[in-house]
Amino acid sequence: MTRQRAEEPEEAATDPATEAPAPAGDVRRRGALPWTVSLLKKPTAWVVGVVLVSLGATFGSGLQNLFTGLLPEGWSDPGKGIQLVDVRRQAMSGPVLIPEGASATAFKNVDQAMSAVNDLDWQAKHEWYAVGNVTWEVTLVGRHSEDVVITDLRPKRSGPCTSILRQGTVVEDIRQGGGGDKILLRTDVGAPVPALTSEKDDSPYFTSRTVILSKGETVVIPITATSSGPTCRWVLEVDYVDHGKRETMTIKAPGGREFGITGTPEGHPYALTWSVSCARVMRPEDWAARKKDQDYCPR
Repeated sequence: MTRQRAEEPEEAATDPATEAPAPAGDVRRRGALPWTVSLLKKPTAWVVGVVLVSLGATFGSGLQNLFTGLLPEGWSDPGKGIQLVDVRRQAMSGPVLIPEGASATAFKNVDQAMSAVNDLDWQAKHEWYAVGNVTWEVTLVGRHSEDVVITDLRPKRSGPCTSILRQGTVVEDIRQGGGGDKILLRTDVGAPVPALTSEKDDSPYFTSRTVILSKGETVVIPITATSSGPTCRWVLEVDYVDHGKRETMTIKAPGGREFGITGTPEGHPYALTWSVSCARVMRPEDWAARKKDQDYCPR
């Protein structure tokens, strides 16, 4: 089949006599001038346009600043995908030792002693050690729109462990009769290589697991630290992936202090022991008598 070519219409004849020649440099346009071009030819239109553009830029910048001001500082900064919200000692999670010579060791009653060792401000201002075991609760929150993946959480000793502390005042801030929530993680700070293990099956927790935090998502991680003997200072290190890069955060106790723990001295009473069960302070002779008779409480 042959494609047929359409015939072109004949052009209308023009009379040179009636067609006025265009002056040199003049371009004739057929029809009305487009309104946009016509508008741009007016000086007032340029002024109005510049004002509108300026107002739009100012409004956009102000709106951006408004939303930015509502977000936490550094919310989108690389390497700041997680934030430490809180770190605190879990109440009644083990005895607290206030070393000999430390300030604020004299309490009026056992309630005041227990209140002090569980107060964040007191913990931040005073030197103290957990005795035998303690549970810390670490609260973290995600800050970025992209998920942040916590790949490891581990205890790190700040130096060699030393011998058991034997002098000072003890507050027996312990649960009576057991109970309480199940602890997620446990570590022996005095071990050759301390690591966090699951209390459920004693397996290294982060070997096959991760913690994923979305923006605004919060996780509370309870960690029970123990020491069978030595006195150790330590911190927690968190490894996480943020914007595709590996980052590390160091977590310390309230006041920027290192965590401290010492072993339980068998058969050695401290100078003063605030007993929860007896609701009063006990001296070495009272403590020795109670060791023989658990129902004994000094008057």
